[in-house]
Parts: sequence; C-alpha cells; structure tokens
Amino acid sequence: MLVLSPLHEAAGFVVVGLWLGYVGYRIEYHRLPLWLYVALIAKIFAAWFFGWLYASYYCHGDTLKAYLTASRLAYYLWEVPADGLALLFRELSPVWEAKGWRIFFQDIHLYGYDYEWSEPSSYFFYRLLLPLYLAGGGSYYGMQGLTAITGGLLSYAAYRRWAQLSLFPSHFWVVWFLLPSGLLWTSGALRDTFAVPLMLYGMAWIANVQSWRDLWGLLALLVLAALRLEALPLAVVGGMLYRWGNLWLLLAGAGAAVFALGLFIGPWAYAYRAEALLPAIHPDIAEASTFRLDYEPSFWGSLIGWLRALPYGLLGPFPWQIQKPLVWLYGIETWGMAGLGAYYAWRSTWGLRQILLILMGIFVIGVVAMAMPYWGTLARQKLYGIYFMALGLGMACEPLFKDRPDSLSES
Repeated sequence: MLVLSPLHEAAGFVVVGLWLGYVGYRIEYHRLPLWLYVALIAKIFAAWFFGWLYASYYCHGDTLKAYLTASRLAYYLWEVPADGLALLFRELSPVWEAKGWRIFFQDIHLYGYDYEWSEPSSYFFYRLLLPLYLAGGGSYYGMQGLTAITGGLLSYAAYRRWAQLSLFPSHFWVVWFLLPSGLLWTSGALRDTFAVPLMLYGMAWIANVQSWRDLWGLLALLVLAALRLEALPLAVVGGMLYRWGNLWLLLAGAGAAVFALGLFIGPWAYAYRAEALLPAIHPDIAEASTFRLDYEPSFWGSLIGWLRALPYGLLGPFPWQIQKPLVWLYGIETWGMAGLGAYYAWRSTWGLRQILLILMGIFVIGVVAMAMPYWGTLARQKLYGIYFMALGLGMACEPLFKDRPDSLSES
C-alpha cells in the first residue's frame, strides 16, 4: 500500500496551483478561450479523484506503479547519477542495458508496488512522467495534477487542429473534454492521458498536412507509437479516411476490416479475453464487474463475435448486468450519450467523410468489446473509438452552425 506524507502532498497541491496559475496567464496572454481553463481545472480534479481511487480504494493499479517507478528513477538520478542515466537511456549502450536490468532485478520497488513487481507495461511512459514527478515536487497528487494539465493541453492542440478543418458546434468542447469517462480515464497517470490526444492530433495532421516541414504531427505519431502502438494504425487510417475519403475507399476499407477481423483481430481478442479471465492471473476476478461473451476464434466466429460484442460496446452495460455503483454511473453516461448522439444524428447533414469516421469508431468499439471483459477497461479502451464517432458527428452538425463565429476565437 502506498503511504503518503500529508505535508508532502499539501506541498504538491500548492505546486499544481502555481503551475495552473502560470498556464492561466499564458491562456490569457495568447487570448485562448476561457473554457480551456475550465476544462483544465476539471481534468485536475478528475486526476485527483482517479489517484485517490487507486491509492485508497483499490490500493493497487497502474497509476501507483507509474508513480513509484518515476520516484525510483528520480531517486537514482539524485543519489547515483550513473545508475539513473543507465535506467533512463539503457537502449543507447549495452553497458547501460546490462546495468539497467541488474537494477531492475535488485530493486523490488522500481517497477512495482506493494506485493507485485514486473516488467513495465510502458517504460517509455514512465520516463515521460519523470519530469512531471519532479515538477510536482515529488508528490503523488502533484504528479497526477500536472499529468492532467499536460494531457489537457495536448487535447486542446488536437481540438484546435481539427477545428481548422470543420466548424464544430459551440458546445462541442464539452463533449471533447468533459465526457465523464473520457475525463476520468484521460486525466490521471495512464498512457491514455497522452495517447488519445496524440492519436487525434496525428489524425488531423495526416488529414490536412500542407507541408511536410510541419513536423509536429509526425512527432505526435512517433510518441504515440512508443506509448501505445495499437493506436498508431487508428490514427493513420483515420487521417487517410478524412483526407482521401471516397466510395471506393469505403468499400476497400470495409473489405480489409472484415478480413483483418476474421483472420487476425478476432483470434487475438479471443486469446486476450481468455487470459484476462484467468483466476491465476486476476485473483480478484470474482469481485470484478465483467460480462460474458461467447464466440469461436475462427474466421466466421470472429465476425459473429464482433456482432455480439457491438451492443455491449455501444449501449452496455445493460441494467441487468450492473453490480457496482461505478458501473451504474458508466451506464447512465452511455445511455445519455447514445440518446444525445441519436438526436444530433437525426438533425445533421451527412457527408461521406463523417460516415467513414463514424464507421471506423463503431468498428473499434466492437473490437474493444470483444477483447475487454471488464466494464471499467471497456470504458477506457473504447474511448479511441468514441472520439472517432464524436468527430464524425460534430462535423455532421456543421450545417446547423454555419453562421456561428468560430468558437476558438471566443473567450
């Protein structure tokens, strides 16, 4: 269990407040919209709640693992700089590689927490957190708050880039930043806090790159590949669908998706789901909120499995599947967003690009539901598909707001 010092954490809250004040000054200086400051504050509180949930309620989780890893990296950099450099940049030298793995096997606190230690799921992400750990004064909640600010600014960069391509509704930023599950899962110290906005930014770059000297999008895709490789093809395909979207591309993409689903994705999702439900790997599975999904890992079985999983991804959990209060909240959000989406879909004017993005999102959500048997994990991972659908729907609403001034210039 993580033991926190109240005095240390109080200092971390102060440091986050100072950083937020500086960001607020920069927002005003550059005449950015006031709602960005509101969104950043909401993300900070979501990150603190997220951190409390894992530290005090679950007493374990990737967030604690990330914090403890960042703290040990900082410790070695301060106490034994040679070892710290070897841990941070071990790929650059065989000697550093050997030293890094020696420290890994000797220090039980480096990549683990409480009773568990293992090879990191994303060591690159832990290295990215090190500057935020230091800037947060080394406090747990300080690092959470600065992670939220950084993720929020990345998300705004992606929003701004997409807003150059389409005139979104004036309140679209609420969906983009304040969708409850999105706010929770893309605010705390998880890879998705950075990976989701980087995917969206990379998509927008591919969709409208005018000069290859504009390297920000390429940098976003490279960092995304290091953080969450499976999101990279989503960014590339999504950007291509918007840039070169036509009927032939739709038909070719649909055929490729069916074959990929039947031959590769379906069997992988089946194996992933089976492993996630093993009591030996997840001893607390009896207390977890899960849902059953039966299908065969064959070609046709994978297609049937996707069709069966899709209702869970789009509309689940259904009331008879809910066992915990947090799952109730997730269900209410899902049903509310489905109703709101249906309302705007009815009022909107559709183009091929919007339809392509929404179909891409539906495909991703179905795949995620095939692989993820836990409602919480499903809520987090399906965000990659939800943002595809949100982009398509927001762009389809554009004719309703043709006479509205650009929301990016409003403050």
